[in-house]
Amino acid sequence: MEAPGNIGVRQEDEKRNGIIFGNATGVSVFMKQVLVRGGKVEVHELPVPTASAGSALVRVHCSMISSGTESSFVSEGGVTSYAMKKAKDPLNIEKVKRKLATIGLKGTIDIVRNKLFEFQTPGYSAAGTIIECGDGLQGFRTGDRVACAGVGHASHAEYDVVPQQLLTPVPDGVSFEEAAFVAIGAIAMQGVRQTTPTLGETVVVMGLGLVGQITVQIARAAGCHVIGSDPVAARRELAIRFGADAACAPGELSAVTNEWTAGYGADAVIVCAASKDSVVTQAALDLCRQKGRVIVVGAVGMQLVREPMYMKELDFRLSCSYGPGRYDLGYEEKGLDYPIGYVRWTEGRNMAEFLRMIADKRVDVKPLISVVKPIAQAAEAYKAILDKDSNTIAALIAYGGENEQAAPPPERRLLVKPKNPVTNQVGVAVIGAGGFASAFHLPNTAKMPEARLEAVVDVAGAKAKQAAEKYGARYCTTDYREVLADGRVQAVIIATRHNMHKPLAIAAAEAGKHVFVEKPLAITVPDCEEVCAAVEKAGVLLSVGFNRRFSKFSQQAKALLPRMHGPKMILYRCNAGALPTGHWATDPVEGGGRIVGEGVHFFDFCCWLLGQDPIDIRADRIDANTQMIIPSDNLSVTMRFPDGSLATVVYCAIGHPSISKEYIEIAGGNTTIVIDNFMGIRFGGLPEKNVHQKTEHKGQYELLENFIKAIRGEGELSVTARHGLRATQIAQEALRKCHNP
Repeated sequence: MEAPGNIGVRQEDEKRNGIIFGNATGVSVFMKQVLVRGGKVEVHELPVPTASAGSALVRVHCSMISSGTESSFVSEGGVTSYAMKKAKDPLNIEKVKRKLATIGLKGTIDIVRNKLFEFQTPGYSAAGTIIECGDGLQGFRTGDRVACAGVGHASHAEYDVVPQQLLTPVPDGVSFEEAAFVAIGAIAMQGVRQTTPTLGETVVVMGLGLVGQITVQIARAAGCHVIGSDPVAARRELAIRFGADAACAPGELSAVTNEWTAGYGADAVIVCAASKDSVVTQAALDLCRQKGRVIVVGAVGMQLVREPMYMKELDFRLSCSYGPGRYDLGYEEKGLDYPIGYVRWTEGRNMAEFLRMIADKRVDVKPLISVVKPIAQAAEAYKAILDKDSNTIAALIAYGGENEQAAPPPERRLLVKPKNPVTNQVGVAVIGAGGFASAFHLPNTAKMPEARLEAVVDVAGAKAKQAAEKYGARYCTTDYREVLADGRVQAVIIATRHNMHKPLAIAAAEAGKHVFVEKPLAITVPDCEEVCAAVEKAGVLLSVGFNRRFSKFSQQAKALLPRMHGPKMILYRCNAGALPTGHWATDPVEGGGRIVGEGVHFFDFCCWLLGQDPIDIRADRIDANTQMIIPSDNLSVTMRFPDGSLATVVYCAIGHPSISKEYIEIAGGNTTIVIDNFMGIRFGGLPEKNVHQKTEHKGQYELLENFIKAIRGEGELSVTARHGLRATQIAQEALRKCHNP
């Protein structure tokens, strides 16, 4: 280990200095991306992302602004208006209440402020050319013209990383401008499919905005008579141009429908309008014939009167965005397609069919394009969309650069703080700029006297840049290999999803970097053993994020243990709460499950407190007869230790959130110590004074400080890779011993 004042830094790293880094031509190769912060549209320069497994890196040529979805977080009134919208959300109100109860007023204010000013990445419909294929990508190759969909994927950016199921080839004869409508087209396609139209039926389309205009064309192509309705005359005229048999104002719709159907009513009504109240939806029920169908595509109120639906025996459906697969992470993120024999029209197949209809001249989107702006003028494009007096239906952002041969290679590192001198501090890079890293690792590193934040890494360039700017990192990057090759970086903090802990930790160790890994060390025992072997071979330090050891209350309890004679009884109860279905932490591959992902905290704590490894483990879990309860998220694990002590960890996901999350009771020698949610400590049979404070103290700063000081030779490393291995061993053994559900 190098002495504190002689931490080796390769000065040649500073010489990568074309425009930003290493571009001798002086041509910027970073990407521009539209971001929204505090309700305001901004254009930022960001590092280019890399193609992940099962995805493609697409050089975007055109993207489309949605007047509906994207306007929800864009506000002409700026931060004040945006904040008011967020403050009225009942879910946000409840979240704030819970935070106030656990971390206090100051911590809650910090979180709210961060949320208001964090980058939003608008966009979900685009088209461009594949320039890089990730491992396992099937059916596509470099150079393919593709259309892209998906929030967080098809963003308004010069480069997008898009998973396989959200890509579709662009047919010959279809321009990038036309293909950029792919997501909106798929939404309209799915809405029409939900009506199960037959030749000659009469379909009413309520709302003739972007989705409504395309819906008119698709319903017409399906052989239906179409009646459109919208308060804007220009939109009604456009619908007639697209083949609608009639188009009228909402107040005239009932009479027109009765006239066209000889009084029977419409066979189907597709609601494409957006309205907070239920007037539009209720009107749709009234327009239908006996046994007709109402399909809701737009965001409308749903406080409905039962009578019309009951008397007519109506079929009432909600259409889910692009179609089957939407919001299914297995489909969208992991590439798991539905068998065509069971799900004929997935969102991907809807996207492809919409583009085919454009190629066949059965759908025309060109007349819908009102505004086309280069990305530098994105704010003007948004302004046109948000202008209530404007007839703008669709606005496009154009990126140019269709000559792929002349395009320079993408740059994945962006300098943020050029004048960051080399000191005897430990240079640190944080890999993963998500919620936990932003709440703890980044601010803790930034304020630690012995550390120097060199870089922030995240697959999302916007997150990486915002974190780097806020916490004073020298640069941000979307590629972790940049920091492993950086001589100014001596240590990395890995705060990614759990399945990435092992490969990143091993790669960092092999690069000679000291490693801090958030828990768990790895998901499986063999993976943990591989990490331990790599660290020991490389001769670097590795610490694991078992921060609860470093809480001042934990330290006090451990110091008092010698006065608690004889074997101890420990109860560690975690009121974890339920996670949404499909959450990555519950995925056995990505997160390892909650016992491996979070339970290791509590197993490690008990072992550390007693200073022993368990000699026996017993476990049991709830038998659930409902899918709403996950058995492995509700279990009791009892560890027996060599001195006769017992420690029981109760992990519970079915409790009420008003009850504190973590409760620890330590008993022995006719004395008791209670730690309540790391906000206070109480004593029974001991003279120490009870303490209660308004905020949690879970030792995150102190744990990181121990790691950094150990690197500097200023103390021993308290948490090692072997401790991480032990905790995962206990978690896996507990799961093995639980009876089958």
